Amino acid sequence: MHQDQMAQARCRETGGFNGDRISDCSLATLYAAGTDWLKVVVEKSDLSQSNLSGARIRETTIAHTALRRARLTSARLERVEFYFDDLNELDLSGVTARRCKWHGCEAMNANFTGAQIAVSRFEETKLYRAKFEGALLMRTVFLDARLGGASLEKADFAGARLVDVSLRGANLMGASFRDATLIGVDLTDAALAGVSFAGAKLFGCQLPPGLELP
Repeated sequence: MHQDQMAQARCRETGGFNGDRISDCSLATLYAAGTDWLKVVVEKSDLSQSNLSGARIRETTIAHTALRRARLTSARLERVEFYFDDLNELDLSGVTARRCKWHGCEAMNANFTGAQIAVSRFEETKLYRAKFEGALLMRTVFLDARLGGASLEKADFAGARLVDVSLRGANLMGASFRDATLIGVDLTDAALAGVSFAGAKLFGCQLPPGLELP
């Protein structure tokens, strides 16, 4: 309890964290909107339902940590790595993420609406029903070596723009790309049963053989 209170006090007094290591802390519902996190390591902690809206997080590692139902709306992430975290129902709407990595996480029903994600990787991360509506994804890879393809079943990319994105072998069953723009997207060997491409525009994409678009 003492360590939890110290972490909360430091965040409040200094406006964030700098070079700190936060381990085994219970910080659920932490209010850290607009804070600045630089070179922080967070591990085995609980940040579920916390408010990090508008936070700036750089060169930070977050591992084995719960961020379930937390808010990172309009946050700015750069060189942030997430490892084996609970990101279910995490709100990342409007987030700007560059050179980030999500590895071994659960991010089912996560909200990336309006996000801008560049030069990033989603590895072995479950994104069932994740929302990417109106998002911009550039030079981003979705990969799952265990399953043979990323888990994006029923994900929503409506109105999104995907540029140089790899969805090779991904499970996109029931996903929606309605009114999306796909440029140089690799959909080779992807599972596309029930996928909607209504109104979508595809340029220079690699598609599975026999795929017929409306």
